Amino acid sequence: DFDTQEMLDHIRKNFVFEETKSAGKQTYPQESTQTKPKYAENTKKNINTGFLLMGFHGPKPLNVAENISADILSIVLGEGKSSRLYQNLIEKQQEQIFNVAGATQYEFKEGNVFLIQANFMPEKKDIALDLLKTELRKIIDLPISEKELEKAKKKLKVGFAEEAETVSEIGETIGHCLTVCEDISCHTNYLKTLDTINVEFVQKTAKKYLSSNKATISILIPE
Repeated sequence: DFDTQEMLDHIRKNFVFEETKSAGKQTYPQESTQTKPKYAENTKKNINTGFLLMGFHGPKPLNVAENISADILSIVLGEGKSSRLYQNLIEKQQEQIFNVAGATQYEFKEGNVFLIQANFMPEKKDIALDLLKTELRKIIDLPISEKELEKAKKKLKVGFAEEAETVSEIGETIGHCLTVCEDISCHTNYLKTLDTINVEFVQKTAKKYLSSNKATISILIPE
């Protein structure tokens, strides 16, 4: 047993910190809109396969609808063995070109990044790049199927629920929203917004952000 008041007085006395002051909202220079592709290729010793990253500027985190649409695009394109990149570039290819091909989106305060990642046979670099561009054109030119949309939505809803399983995870989610979005509404409005997304809006998002003219491509191959 201990005297709670005595303990509180002890804590107040020994844990006194100087008053903190807000640094204010930080602003950073904005990149100009990318209108043509960027390409970089390097070689490295002691590697046997080629590596590729194809990046695109994504939506702002506060734009919940576009953010969700970009997540849907990453799932349809490159998450799991049922994704288009795995099925069309690995599973159904007559000859081995890719070892790995996938897509993902990362959230950042100043704007998201949509990434396509691949590991390929270095002697087939040009073919690999053309195949990736073809898959991108297809998802821009034609809407995804309703089946693909519903499967992606289900996966996002599962992920949303898993983020609320523990107090710690709820705290991390709130902290992420307040840090990246500066507003908890990106979380509280998530499911309602997710239910409104249709295949036409997903295609509109793909056209806006995944044009080949807006791609930044980085390739690493063996010397």
